Amino acid sequence: MSIHEIALDDGGMNLLSRSMLRWIGEQVETFAGSASVNPTNEQSILLLRSARPGLFAAGADMVEMRAFSSLEAEAFARSGQEVFDSIERLPVVTVVVIDGDCVGGALDLALAFDLRFATPRSRFSHPGAKLGIVTGFGGTSRWRKAVTPAAAKQLFLANAVVGAAEALSLGLVDRVSETFDDELRQLAGLDPRTTRFLKELSSRGAGLTPSQRLLLADRLARLYDSRTAEGGSA
Repeated sequence: MSIHEIALDDGGMNLLSRSMLRWIGEQVETFAGSASVNPTNEQSILLLRSARPGLFAAGADMVEMRAFSSLEAEAFARSGQEVFDSIERLPVVTVVVIDGDCVGGALDLALAFDLRFATPRSRFSHPGAKLGIVTGFGGTSRWRKAVTPAAAKQLFLANAVVGAAEALSLGLVDRVSETFDDELRQLAGLDPRTTRFLKELSSRGAGLTPSQRLLLADRLARLYDSRTAEGGSA
């Protein structure tokens, strides 16, 4: 079992520029092509975090965006969607650890992961509507697996700034703590079938805590195995 880590660090605010999106995409593609992702082999999890304490990411690079032509803007949005889609398609559990501000496109990125862990000092916001723009990275559809429509309106339309405790109560994050070593070790030790069920539960916004999802995924995997052993349909 292993944890494959991607650490964001552009030397500044971790802006989601074209180069940053391209780099994240390359990291995910490399991981996806490794033997550790093969469901028949030893399992691994994908972990994304920031290498800069107290800051996760500050969203898209607005200076870069202002210079885009319409075609460049479309290509930029499409590249973000493709990278985030590639994360969602991974057959392993994906986890993002957020420490500090998670703003705009960075929130879209976080929503592409199965599980979102945050430190108590983390804050979440999506100021696009205040700036007169709509996110092109898919956050306006991915929120359904995490929060209620009322909470989504507060984030995407009212531009609310949400602290870690409130984000936990809304379902935007799955756990708030200073460290997540035990949780990550447990996730990295899952068998392929339990992993599949856990990902399915996470994608459907089951309204359960990670521990409850893990317990239910384990029970579903055991039921699957018992039915298969008895010759029943899975």
